[in-house]
This record gives sequence, C-alpha cells and structure tokens, in this order.
Amino acid sequence: MTAYAHHSPQRAAGLTTVVRARLNRPPPPLPRADGALLKAAGAILLVAAAATAYALYGHRLTTAPVTQFQPARVGEVSLLVPQDLAGAEHEDSERVVGMTRLRLDWPSFGPVTAQSRRKLLVTLSPPDKVNEPATQLSVYARFLTPTVWSNPGGLVVRGFRKGSPYEGDELYVSVPDGRGFAARCPVNTGPAPLDELCRVTFRHRGLDVNIRFPRAVIADWELMVGGVRRTIDGMMR
Repeated sequence: MTAYAHHSPQRAAGLTTVVRARLNRPPPPLPRADGALLKAAGAILLVAAAATAYALYGHRLTTAPVTQFQPARVGEVSLLVPQDLAGAEHEDSERVVGMTRLRLDWPSFGPVTAQSRRKLLVTLSPPDKVNEPATQLSVYARFLTPTVWSNPGGLVVRGFRKGSPYEGDELYVSVPDGRGFAARCPVNTGPAPLDELCRVTFRHRGLDVNIRFPRAVIADWELMVGGVRRTIDGMMR
C-alpha cells in the first residue's frame, strides 16, 4: 500500500502528459488517394462557379453596346449626339446641312427599338422668326374657325376653315394664349388616325425644335416637351 501510494502521483502525472500529448497531436495525414480526390472535387467546384458566373455576366460584358457620339453644329450651337438617337445609317443621306434629326422612343426618350410602340421625330434647326410662338399663332389665327372645345391635358382645340392651307388639321393650344404649346394634328375621323403625326415647333436654347409625334400622346404634351428639352440639354457642348 505504501509503495502504490508513493508511485500513484507519478503515474497520474505521466498519464496526464500522455493525454495532453495526444490532444495536441496534429491529425494524421489523409491517404494520398483521399487527398487527390478532395483536390479534384475542389477544382470541379471552381470550374462550375466560373462557368456560372460567365453564363450570368460574361454575355453582358462582351455584348454591352458602347454608346458612340457624333459631333454636330446647328447654327451657333455645338452638339454631341448619341449615335443611337440619330436614326439609322441609311437616313444619313437625307439629313439637311445645318440641321440635326433625332428619333426618340416614347415615353422613355431613349433609342427607338423593335419593341418601341411609338416614337418622336425631332428636328433641330437654327432659329427662324417664322417659328416664334407669336408669329405662328398670328398666322394660324387668320384661318381658324370660331368654334373652341376642350381636350385632355388642359389644351383647347380650334379647327381650320375649309379651303385654308391647314384644312384637315386641328390646332391644339395651351391656355391662356397658346404660347406654351401650339400643335397641328390631322383631324381625328376614327381609330386609325390616332397614330398620324402631329407637329409642334418651339424655341429652346438657341435652337428651333420641331417634334412630329403620334396624336395619341397629345394629352401628355408637357411630359413630351420637357423630355425633349432635357435630351437636347444633355447633348449640348
């Protein structure tokens, strides 16, 4: 009993040392075959992740269109016109020197695409006195009928007399005097003419701006005019 009691603390200390050594011992290395298998699985996962990322984003990166610009000068105003707003290439030969034409999607004011339901045809030209609001209204006034009726969008409508240069059109003007907006539209005789083009011309920052637009959007004339103004502002240099 005495010898056993004498040696038990030493045995306990030795056992503790062995346990500690085993706890701190690093795990045994994986067999070579298992390690190779894990490496192969990791490589497969990396390749799969790369393929997924390319499928989701690679196409966008490689095919995203780069906006190109073309310089233009209209009167005293210099412009930098996005190519995709300037119309198709086959229309270049129809451009008049000193003018710039734009084709805008409605209502986004972006490029016209195959999905565009309506479009705005905009012509920018040097300022001309005949396009000043007061001059336009004085010319129209000589041919208007006395009948006046209201239209959505806060506009009033006047007809033109038969035999006048504007027979077959109606004049849509903003109140009270038409200086904010005055557009001529074909007389609406049924559903089909709704997509016939109205015409409005106004002055903006040294340019005469003519817009041809579908009659169906005339109630949104303030949105249309404001959007075209902002588009032009973005092109000025």
